[in-house]
Amino acid sequence: MKHYEELTGGSGRRIYYRAERFKARDLFKRALPDLAIDNIDYALQDISLNGLAALAGRGTNDYSDVGVRVPVQLGVNGTVLHEGVGEISRIEPTPFGTKLGVRLTDRCFNIPQLVAKYQETLIRADLDRDLAQADGLVAPEYRAVCADVVHLLRTYKAIVERFMAAHPDPAAMDEMYALCEKRMLPRWRKLWYRANELVRPLLDEPAAFAAAKRYTELVVTPEFLPGAFIKRAYEKPLGYPGDFQVMQYVYDWQREGRTLYDQLVHRIGLDSAECVASRMVMVRQAIAAVVTAAPDDGPVHIASLGCGPAKEVVDYLQLRTLPKSVRFTLIDQDHAALSLAYERTYAEVLRLGGRATVNCLHTSFSQLLKAGELFHKLPAQNLIYSVGLIDYLVAKRAKSLVAALYEQLAPGGTLIVGNMFDTLKGTFWTMEFICDWNIIYRSEAEMRALAEDLGAAEVTTEIDPTGCVCMMRIRKP
Repeated sequence: MKHYEELTGGSGRRIYYRAERFKARDLFKRALPDLAIDNIDYALQDISLNGLAALAGRGTNDYSDVGVRVPVQLGVNGTVLHEGVGEISRIEPTPFGTKLGVRLTDRCFNIPQLVAKYQETLIRADLDRDLAQADGLVAPEYRAVCADVVHLLRTYKAIVERFMAAHPDPAAMDEMYALCEKRMLPRWRKLWYRANELVRPLLDEPAAFAAAKRYTELVVTPEFLPGAFIKRAYEKPLGYPGDFQVMQYVYDWQREGRTLYDQLVHRIGLDSAECVASRMVMVRQAIAAVVTAAPDDGPVHIASLGCGPAKEVVDYLQLRTLPKSVRFTLIDQDHAALSLAYERTYAEVLRLGGRATVNCLHTSFSQLLKAGELFHKLPAQNLIYSVGLIDYLVAKRAKSLVAALYEQLAPGGTLIVGNMFDTLKGTFWTMEFICDWNIIYRSEAEMRALAEDLGAAEVTTEIDPTGCVCMMRIRKP
C-alpha cells in the first residue's frame, strides 16, 4: 500500500480529468443500441458519463457542425434508453466513416442503469419475439449454406480429434494436415462462392441483410474463432479488423494454432484473404519496375499511404543490390505497424550502404486523407501507392484522395490504388458476414471513375491473380 505522499497524479494532457470511457461493444455485447443524433442514425462507438462517440453510416455527410446542439436518442428494439440534448464537440474522418464526438448538455448517462435497461429490454424481446416470423427473413437456401459450412468444419474437427487421440508423431501430423487441407479447401470455396451469390442481392433489402448477418454471426462465426486469422479480424483488439497482425498472418502464411484443428481453421480463413498477399506482390513488382525505369539523375522517391507492415518494401530491400538509390516514405496511423516495418528494413538499409532510406510518418487517419498537407514537405514522388485505404471511403472522398495523391507525383510518376473487387468470387461474404469487416467493393468502371478529370497520360486497371482485388495505375504525363 502506498502512502498518500507517494501517490502520483497525471502528467501532460492526463492532468485534466476525463470521465472514463467504455467501448460500446464491451457494454452492449449482444447488439449495439440504436443511436440517433439530430434524427440521423449513427453507430455508437464509446460512451462515458457525459458524452459519446459515434460513426456515421456509409455515404452519410449530412451532420451538424461543431458547437451545434442536437437531440440525442439511444434505444433498442423500439424502447428508449436515453433521450436528451448534446453538443457536437468534434468531427473527424476514420477508415470506417466520419466520427462524431457529442457532449451531453442537459442530463448525463447513468451507465449502470443504461446497461441494465438494455439487457432487460433484450430479454423481453426474446420472450415476445415470434421466432418463426423473425427467421422468415433468412432464406432457407442461405440457412442451408450456413449449415453446410458448419457441417464441413465439425466433420473435420471430429476426424482430427480421433486422429490426435492416437498420439501421432510430428511427421504424421504434418501428413494429416496436408491431407485435410487438400480436401477441405475445394469444398470450402464452393460454399463461400455460393454464399456470395445469396447475400449480394440483400444489399437492396436492409432488413433481410441485417437478419442474415445476425444469423451468420450466431451460427457460423463461432465455428471459425479457433482460427487465429478470423478471430483477430472479428474481435478487433486494436479497434479495426485489418490491423498489421491480421496482414502479417496473410503474408507469413504459417500454421497458427494450439491444435491441428485450430491450424486448419486458420488456413481456411487465410484462403479467403489470399488476395492481400497477391496485391502485395503486384506492388513489389511495380516498385522494381519504377526503380529500374527511373532516370539516373537522382534518387527514386516512393511513398506508401496506409502502409501497414509494408511487406513489399521489406521484400524489395532484400535484393543483393539496388539498381538505383531509393527513398521510401511509409505513412500509417498504426504505430505498431510502422515499428514492425522499420525494424524489418533497418538491417537491409544498413547493408545497402546508403542506396536506400526508409522514413516513417505516424499520422491520424484524418491526416492520411489530407495528402497535400502530408506530402508538402516531401519531394515529388516517382511512385505513390495505397492498396488498402480507399476500400473504406465513399466515392466522393476516395476521388478527392486520388486527386490529391496524383498532384504529389513527379512528371512521369505513377499512382497505384487498390480496392476489393466486386465479384461473386470475392471476399464479401467472408469479410462482411463472418468477420463483421465492412468495406466498399468496386468494379473496374467505378475504379476508373475515381481517376476522371485528372488529365492523366494513362489509366489502366488490372485484377489480381485471385480475382478479388482491382488495381488501378495512373501515370502522370
